[in-house]
Order: sequence, then structure tokens, then C-alpha cells
Amino acid sequence: MSNGDEMRLADYVTSHLAGIGVKNVFMLSGTGSIHLDDAFAHQKGMRYICARHEAAAVLMATATAKLNNEVGVIIATTGPGGTNAIGGVVEAWVDSAPVLVISGQVHTKQVSKNVRSFGVQGFNIIENVKKITKYSAQITNPNLIKYHLEKSIFMAKNERPGPVWIDIPMNIQAKKINLKNLKSFNPPKLSSKKKNLVPKFFMNLLKSAKKPVIIFGQGIRSSDSIELFKDLLSLSNIPAISARMGIDILPHNYTQYIGLGGMRGQLAPYEVLKEADFVIALGTSLTHAFAGKNYNQFSKNAKLAMVNCDVNELDKPGLNLDISFKAELKSFIGNLIEKINEEKEIGMRFSKWLKVCNEYKKKIKFIDKNFEKNPINSYFFVKKLSENCGKNTIFVSDAGSANYVCSQALKIKEGQRELTSGAFYSMGLSVPLAIGASVSYPKKKIIAITGDGSVELNIQELKTISINKLEVKLFVINNGGYASIRKSQDDMVGGRYTDDIEILNFKKIADAFELPYHIVDNYQNLDSEIKYILSKKGPMLIELVCDPNQKILEIFGD
Repeated sequence: MSNGDEMRLADYVTSHLAGIGVKNVFMLSGTGSIHLDDAFAHQKGMRYICARHEAAAVLMATATAKLNNEVGVIIATTGPGGTNAIGGVVEAWVDSAPVLVISGQVHTKQVSKNVRSFGVQGFNIIENVKKITKYSAQITNPNLIKYHLEKSIFMAKNERPGPVWIDIPMNIQAKKINLKNLKSFNPPKLSSKKKNLVPKFFMNLLKSAKKPVIIFGQGIRSSDSIELFKDLLSLSNIPAISARMGIDILPHNYTQYIGLGGMRGQLAPYEVLKEADFVIALGTSLTHAFAGKNYNQFSKNAKLAMVNCDVNELDKPGLNLDISFKAELKSFIGNLIEKINEEKEIGMRFSKWLKVCNEYKKKIKFIDKNFEKNPINSYFFVKKLSENCGKNTIFVSDAGSANYVCSQALKIKEGQRELTSGAFYSMGLSVPLAIGASVSYPKKKIIAITGDGSVELNIQELKTISINKLEVKLFVINNGGYASIRKSQDDMVGGRYTDDIEILNFKKIADAFELPYHIVDNYQNLDSEIKYILSKKGPMLIELVCDPNQKILEIFGD
């Protein structure tokens, strides 16, 4: 404990993080992290949440990072604790989520870089996570703890965000340090706003375009550019289409927002992109799931421009860009607004095109009367869920059909958010993401939608929900197993299924994890059932009996 200028290093770590606004930390305690666990559990103003698996703990921290645009924190022990966390860190890496992992380690005198394992459960974790972290370091000099913490936070949040990792041996955790001796990190000066980020060539293409479109992704949020982006859209009248992780940046009814693009997006954006003659990608990586396996989902005559802070995204095989910018997005958008203000006719020129796009958005629908039947169609369910949920809602969707149906059927309202696995579509993420969301926003309603297969991959965390009495309503789509995998098996291997067709008894699961249980099995009662579920306080597991033969709507093929 602290005494004047002296403090246990583990206590310094917690007080430092509390000082920069970290309010929640996720952990699974262990002997190798004993002093860290103790310090975080007793830090004033900070709450610790005990997960049942370290990978799930990282996903909980990822949820807080995505929602708050701040660093989420997880504590893991050495050896199997740290290696368990790697699965969650990979998810944070590909989804560009700023997460700080602090792992325990064996005593420094037992550490050996050249053997497979050392001490009791010791493992050279840093060498193994360098490829999936923006920064990673083992603390061997106690006086550098401030430096490594400050550098980690800086690296996690700046440019393209991502996970970072600090490994602290047990004896270093317990070491008394003198605060006057701590070395600080001096961050590099970030480039100030540049006035000429938008070249004449770009503006000439924009001025000559008749049907421009902006495709945007989560880079808009991570660069803190949402309000500036809205200003750009309002000023220019250019229609906008979101990538998967950008669907909650603008409300569905926003005038310039046409909807979600991509293979499992919405129909109106697909039609718009077939006509667009100038496509501007802002803060999105233009994945194959969005643009097609050969980037062929744009008009052949369209010019393609892309702005991204990660130069690797601009140089992908097959992505033939007419213009590419490695730039800080907020500065680029601000500069583009200035240029458009100098060309006042631009907004008027594109108003007719925007009207055409909004007509597509209004008229093209794929959820019709044919979806109103038993067994329940999950598209119809999500439509009803979307209609009944207010602005105080955070939606969380899992992999497979839950992900696709939510992305296509949710109509995000002002103030609502949505969390999912953006790059990997990983199974089992909805439960830990929902926990992280609820811990971060305890007054909001967390609506998690998972499948009868996906829920099994992190089923242990149902206890984390019940023991903490979190405001999580978990809807489990019971459609007879892995519906999206069955489709792949139908398409690629002649319908030869390799799934385990046994479905869990979700009533017994709910009882085992001490969660209230409810079943919904009639489409005619969906409105009243959803209203009833939303009226209840605390957690609930809801089994939704859906059509096992329902098809996932695909806008274009793989």
C-alpha cells in the first residue's frame, strides 16, 4: 500500500488507470496476477467484473472500448490465463478496438526466453502477441511502469486503434516504487490539421460526378468525426452507405443515409452502388464481404477513392483505387468541408440524385407479408424488435444468421447502438459483448441476439450475467443448429451436413445459470411478447422458436 511518495507498483497501475477515466476492469483472478487482482479489486471508483474465461473478459473490455471510444482493460494471470486471452485479443485486433491487457508473470529470476515454459505456469507471452498488438512489453524495471502505461494507452487509441499488452512479473507487481523516480512517456507530436489534404484531382472528380456515394465505416467513430461527418453530408447532399460496423453511426431515417451495403446488406444500397459514378470510402477497409470477391460490386465506370489511416488497407491485391489517401480522417473531412464551401453549387447539384436514392430506400423492401408465419421468421422478429425498442437500447448480435438478420432488419434509431463481431463474425461473442455493454451502461437496455449454436461457445458467461444482475435480455434463436453453416454446406458440398443436430434444452440452461426463462413461439404474439420482456427488470433468457429452413437473404454471391 502507499506511504507518502511510495506505492506498491500494482496499486500505481490501478490509480493511474482510474486517473485517466477507467471505471471498469474485467478479470479472471490467478496466482500469477495476485497483486494486480488485489489492487484492482480495491481501487476506489473502479468496478471489477469476474469473467469465467479470459477470452470472454477481453471481449467484455472490447465492448466498452467500442461503445466509449476509450481503452477497455482486462487482467489475466500468467501461462494459460494469458494464452486464453489471445482469442479475444485477435478479435480486438481485427476490429480495431483499443484494449489494454495486463497479464501477470512468474518471478523475474524464473523468466527464460529460450524455453517453452518456466517457473510455475510461466510463458513468454509478449513474444507471442507482438503480431496482434500495437504495443507489448514486459516490465522488468519498476521505474518504467508509468512510461509503459502511458505509451500503451497512446498506441491503443491513436491512428488505427487496437489492442496493447503489458506483462508484469509477480515480484515487480509487489515492488514498492517511489513516484518521484518514475519516467514518463513523451508522445510524438501528432500532425496538426493540414489545409491541403484534398487535392484538386479529387475535387475535379467530385465536381464532374453526377452520382457520387460515400461509403463509411467505424473509422468515422474512432476518429471522433461523427458530427463533422454529418456536416459533410448535409452540406454536400451526397448519399451515404455504411459498412457493417458503421450501421449505428447514423440513424436509419437520416436523410443522407441509404442503408447498409455488402453481401448481406440491404437492397437499396446495392441498387445505388450499381449507378454511382464516384465512390468515396471513408474510414472503412472495403472488405470482400462488402465489395465482392473481386471488388466488382461497383459500377464499371465508377471512380474509386479511399481515405484510411492504415496504408495497408489502401494497397490490397485487386483493389484498384483511382485515388488513395493515407490521412487522419477528421482532418480530411474538415478539409473537404472547406473545399465544398468554396464550391457552393455542389450540394444543389446532388440533391436530385439524393432524392433518387431515398426513393430506392423507401420503396425497396424485403420483409413483407410472406415473413409473417409460424415457425417464426427471424427477419420478422428483428423487425418487430426494432419497432418496439427505444433510444435507450444497445443491440448485440452474434455470428451467423443472428448477425446477418440484425444487419439487414434493424433500423437503428437516434441514440441506439449496435455491437457485433465486425471482421470475423465470430461465434459466441454476443454474451460477453452484452456484459461489457451492460457494465458500461447499466441504465440502458441490452438486447442480445444469438443462435442456438453460438450461445454454447461462451455459455459459461451466463453466470456472469445472473450473478451481477445485468440488464441483459438474451434472445436465443432456436432454428435447429447452425443455419448459416448449413447454407454453406448446401452451396459447396452438396448438402452433406456435419453438424451435431442436438439442441440444448434452454429452459434447463436458464435454470442452471439462475436466469428467468421465457419462450416465444408464435409470430402473432411478437408485439405483446416483446413489450412484456422489455417491461421486466434484470436479465432474462428468451428462447425464440424459428423456422429451421429459413434462408438468409444474400444481396450478391460470395
